[in-house]
Amino acid sequence: MKRFLIIFFLSCSIRSHACAQSTRATVAQNTSKSDAFQKGLGALQADHFDDALRELSIAEREHPNDARVRNFRGIALAQLGKNAEAVDEYGAAIRLDPGLENAYRNLGFLKWTLGDAAAARESLERAVKLSPGDGFAHYYLGRLELSQHNYPRAFHELELSKMAMPTDADFLKEASIGYIAIGREADARKSLAELQKSPLDEGQSLLTASLLLQVHENDAAIRIFERWRDQQLWRATLEQYDLARAYLAVATYEKVVHEADVYTNAAPLEESKPPQDLSAKVWSVRGIAYAHLDQREPCIDALRHAASLDPKQEEYWLNLTRELMEFSRYPEAIAAVQDGLAANPKSYALQLRLGAAYLAGGQLPDAERVFRDLVNAGDPLPTGYVGLAQVLLRTGRPDEAATELASAEKTLGPQFLLSYFRGLALDRAGKSAEALGAFQDAVKLNPKSAEAHLDSGKTELTLGRVQEAIAELQEVLRLDPENAPAKRILSQAYRRASDQQNAVKFAEASTESPAAPAEGDLVSDLFVPGWVLPGQQETLK
Repeated sequence: MKRFLIIFFLSCSIRSHACAQSTRATVAQNTSKSDAFQKGLGALQADHFDDALRELSIAEREHPNDARVRNFRGIALAQLGKNAEAVDEYGAAIRLDPGLENAYRNLGFLKWTLGDAAAARESLERAVKLSPGDGFAHYYLGRLELSQHNYPRAFHELELSKMAMPTDADFLKEASIGYIAIGREADARKSLAELQKSPLDEGQSLLTASLLLQVHENDAAIRIFERWRDQQLWRATLEQYDLARAYLAVATYEKVVHEADVYTNAAPLEESKPPQDLSAKVWSVRGIAYAHLDQREPCIDALRHAASLDPKQEEYWLNLTRELMEFSRYPEAIAAVQDGLAANPKSYALQLRLGAAYLAGGQLPDAERVFRDLVNAGDPLPTGYVGLAQVLLRTGRPDEAATELASAEKTLGPQFLLSYFRGLALDRAGKSAEALGAFQDAVKLNPKSAEAHLDSGKTELTLGRVQEAIAELQEVLRLDPENAPAKRILSQAYRRASDQQNAVKFAEASTESPAAPAEGDLVSDLFVPGWVLPGQQETLK
């Protein structure tokens, strides 16, 4: 790879339009002074680096103060592997002419190939400053930043260069990783599409498949995994897990279980025995697949096994407790989350899950204690405050719940969840006008929340604001056409507005719609979100 870049670098320095102009100017200025200089440039262009060095050394003795001679002599030295001497020559060129942009660019390139990123960056940035339109300098700086994983700066410089990007596998792999890291999935997909056209060995192919998974190109990833699985015995490896994860992404759950079984039943050589953390990942995806297949006990057993293999990973405990709570096995969920906290005492997500398990299991004093601890510790998210408010509402303290949520809003700023649950608390306390204001705040913060529009509409109707209530309830149905409570309350609103036709219409429609969850049931989504795959962070809705 470095050899290719060195040749490319020489081409940029000698054969590019900009450098050709520089060469012609140099030749013109030195025609009467030095045949050696012209011969040296010709030898460089012909890749005769020994001859070039000999002639340029003669030219240097004849014109010791000519910065361009020193610059081209540095190129010849670099091509001959005499890097320390090349660095000295570039340095001499810069001292003779601090405005010689080519010397900074060449020095920066050489320092990059030698692994001195800091010095390379300094020289290339100087080159770019001297000549902002030099695409080669931007290109080299972009490649340097890419190799250092400074992805935003890397792609910015590469795009400024306006140069065609390399199509070699190493570059495309690094570019794909970079695009994924900064969230440019469309660019990552293009880069990976090019990467798949390259001749790839097994390791490169399987890495490509893993990257494809990260941009949700699951079918393409599966094809690669299956091709190498059929050609090689690569059991009990990260790729086996990735194939199972790919099947999970495309909802072929039986194949997930099959691949997990192949993995766990394999008998690898001792020296290739997989680490426990990889085995835990396989058991985790197996458990999630069992859940989707409605095989409850195998699911729970698999998730327990994952957590026991790698107890430091909170996602395994979150998945286990999620499944236990799904089937109202709250004592087991509480015990599991306590085990998880013993291994991860600083886990915010597990503390929150413990409060949720206590709350769902009816252990309200314990739930209040956990949520208060989170709030008193300065919870940076609204979730702990909402949990505490739920406990206070269930224990008949709506005014206290509203006060806690208002205090949270002062600390955290406007937050949809805080406004919405403050509206619920105020409504429960019989303060309809204040509740309406809180629901309206929630709607402004999240206009797509059908729950907030529904409660706002209900409160409008309670306050006798019939037309405003109708407008809110119609918005609920626009967002959620099957919302039975909205249809039922809308029927009441039309009846109050003396519109019997619509009143009957929505009354009948409400009986045809599926039953809606209880008020405030978005709490279950808040505290028990979806499955967490190994390596992902739990997202609290």
